Amino acid sequence: MREAMEIAIGSAVQGDGGFVGEVERVDLDPSGHFATHVAVRPRHEGGAARRVPAALLDTGAGGLTLHCTLEEFEKLPADGPVR
Repeated sequence: MREAMEIAIGSAVQGDGGFVGEVERVDLDPSGHFATHVAVRPRHEGGAARRVPAALLDTGAGGLTLHCTLEEFEKLPADGPVR
């Protein structure tokens, strides 16, 4: 069973090396009950948002934690238009 997770647009996302970016969008499964991916806008201006699998994220008092390095985050696919 999946654990409930609260994800707010604009929430800070921390990675293994510190601040990664902010939540731009949350994609849900067809039932609308579970997040499948989260679009994270990088900390530096002009970078494309990355499509992060929800399985790589945890929530806590300080916001979201991404379980990968900044280098791994930057290799995730760029977020595209909503389908």
